[in-house]
Amino acid sequence: METSPPRIRGIIPPVPTPFEPDGAIDHHAYENIAAHLQAGGVDGAFVLGSTGECASLSFARRLEAVDAAAAAFVGRMPLLVGIGDPSLDHSLALAEKATDAGADAVVLNAPSYYDISSCEMRDYLDLILPRLPLPVLLYNMPWLTGHTFDEATLKHAIDFPNLIGFKDSSGDLQYFANLVRLAAVRPELAVLVGNDFQYLASLRLGAHGAVAGGAALYPDLFRRLTTAFEEGESTRAEWLQEEIQRLGEQIFSCTGEPSSVFASIKGGLAALGLCGPRMAPPLRPCTPGQVARLASILKQTAAT
Repeated sequence: METSPPRIRGIIPPVPTPFEPDGAIDHHAYENIAAHLQAGGVDGAFVLGSTGECASLSFARRLEAVDAAAAAFVGRMPLLVGIGDPSLDHSLALAEKATDAGADAVVLNAPSYYDISSCEMRDYLDLILPRLPLPVLLYNMPWLTGHTFDEATLKHAIDFPNLIGFKDSSGDLQYFANLVRLAAVRPELAVLVGNDFQYLASLRLGAHGAVAGGAALYPDLFRRLTTAFEEGESTRAEWLQEEIQRLGEQIFSCTGEPSSVFASIKGGLAALGLCGPRMAPPLRPCTPGQVARLASILKQTAAT
């Protein structure tokens, strides 16, 4: 008997990939992070996205990360696995691994490196989407992939029955509003925002939730903002959005590097005692002093 595809909604933090000192995947740290997110009331977890350093990991390490994450998250909350890769074969193999491990859905971004046309993008979706064994979210991340899913591509993707939604990290609210409008032809589709600072604005445009980096550190703030919005408490929702903005401005630029947001999220988890700060090369990790600073900032959120 066929089961209905999952309805992905709410707060779904992107999860960093934790490493042992020798670079191996830290299985125990995934357990720590899963328990932390579950206590924070999140609605799912997304591994092997940009915060998960997917582009820096060998294919073998990514397969290992899927198994380790699934052991920690499956049964606790829905698990989404990023399968984006310049290689079609690698994306399909990651999707198979995610299926075997018990994940609930996969997340597909545009293949990076080559400058491809809108027609080529649609051809690519024709090749990969019918072959994915799990429901899929399409992930718009132009500042890392170099590609934006244009309107023609989005309309094309909506026709695939295994598509369950979109994640948009463009930071363009006009694009997001158009994405919500296009997705409305299938009310079961989720439209998730990937920008912490735009969560409340996106909810007002019709967002169904957020894949927000800060939610990996202070998930309760995002959950409370969602509740305030749903209950019509606009003043409280605006205050919580201001808190999320204040924390993000303090935390995400911690290392001073262009990649600081990713190192800082992992550094924040290290400050909470959940994993180590190590990053996969070429990204630079937080220093011990930066981790201590993040610990001080995060300690303030406990009283918020």
